[in-house]
Amino acid sequence: MMNSMEGKVIAVTGGAGGIGEATARMAYGQGASVVITDREASPVETMAKSLGDRAVGLAVDVTQRQDNERMVTAALEHFGRLDGVFLNAGIEGEVGPFESRSDAAWEKVFAVNIHGVRLGVEAALPALRKTGGGSIVITSSVAGLRGASGLSPYVSSKHAVVGMMRCLAAELGPEGIRVNTLNPGPVDNRMMRSIEDQANPGHGKEVQASFTARIPLGRYVTNEECAAMAVFLLSDAASGCNGDTYLVDGGYCA
Repeated sequence: MMNSMEGKVIAVTGGAGGIGEATARMAYGQGASVVITDREASPVETMAKSLGDRAVGLAVDVTQRQDNERMVTAALEHFGRLDGVFLNAGIEGEVGPFESRSDAAWEKVFAVNIHGVRLGVEAALPALRKTGGGSIVITSSVAGLRGASGLSPYVSSKHAVVGMMRCLAAELGPEGIRVNTLNPGPVDNRMMRSIEDQANPGHGKEVQASFTARIPLGRYVTNEECAAMAVFLLSDAASGCNGDTYLVDGGYCA
């Protein structure tokens, strides 16, 4: 397979479900060793056991510097190197008018979606440099490229990581470290159910229908479709891809 992950060691945050889980499984299936992390140990440990001896599950709170460092240490201890990180952990936060969002609501979203990414990059860099290069993939969103009513903290955070990615791509490119964002459109998973239900409590299906009507493919994308792009960007097949946003949105932004 052209984008085989054979021999690569990849760390994944937010790996207990959704796009993170799908990416970890797909990368493993293509020959990678994976360190799968999420806030709770049990789901990722169970997943790692089900995959096999090239997978390790670890509890990581991405907002904590030492937890990000533990993730990288686990990769080095178990597999001897690190070739890529998929910094995917993120939260949608509360949905509602701009002025009704509390300081705490903004800070919580930023802590995970921006600082969690920053700390993940900082932790990974020494190991990627030792490898001689690698790939950093950050999950942004179509919300990182355009606005959305009622989602100011989330949209702001997803724009922020696109800016961070562009700076990192410029800085790290000369070292052979590529940095890109994955920008999913509406995905058929838990996060979108939460956004739909918060946008119009009790009428989530109607919100889903209004989103779907704006997607040329006529449906939400799947976790696996997003994972395929993430795995591609982590692989050597994407060796020329650096500093860009990669949409998997069914044409939503078209």
